[in-house]
Amino acid sequence: MQDQIYEQENEISLVDLFLMIKKYFLFLVAFTLLGGAIASIYAFGISPKTYQADVQIMVAGQHQAVKDFIISDAVILEAIDNLDLNMSVSSIQEGLTITFNTASKFMDISLKLDQRNYTRNILNEILNVAADYSDNNTLYASYKGLMTYPTGVSGEYRVGPNYFLIIFIGMLLGGIVSLGYVFIKEMMFPKYHTKEALEKSLDCDCLGLIPSYDQKGGHKNA
Repeated sequence: MQDQIYEQENEISLVDLFLMIKKYFLFLVAFTLLGGAIASIYAFGISPKTYQADVQIMVAGQHQAVKDFIISDAVILEAIDNLDLNMSVSSIQEGLTITFNTASKFMDISLKLDQRNYTRNILNEILNVAADYSDNNTLYASYKGLMTYPTGVSGEYRVGPNYFLIIFIGMLLGGIVSLGYVFIKEMMFPKYHTKEALEKSLDCDCLGLIPSYDQKGGHKNA
């Protein structure tokens, strides 16, 4: 019998949920906006910014060989040394994306890094090193004439983070946390808004009600 009463006490109807949200509406809105504000601070001030630079070159066959040559350790390491960068070869190779269609003469090259201005400069230097190696280094003479490079990478643009998505997630988490807090608070300290809810919870009849009203000054009168 006691278990049944305990289960009834922990039940919450749609009406109770609506009244609970109405009661704490300003708190829920404020906490949701707070979550969005914290997410905005993280997105605009803390999270690393990712930039991408793109370039297209012409290839006279052997697309895969040209790709392997451009992303080779020798070319990347020489570009790092020329720019005097404190970066590893693998970090640049992970950011490089090279796509091509063997039926086309064009090859698309993209470099994505978490450093503004470096992305364009590094991609430019990689292409310059590859061109120099193929023209002047006998070890890579087989690549001579296979690639035609543009005059330079035109620019770079930001690709991350997604500000709107981060702010939306922050507001969503703020709303969920605040709603969970209110729900737990109401379940731990339940209040009965109707006579029927009280009778159902206690499994007995209610003999009468004692009305109360608020008076100016914060006093309650019965």
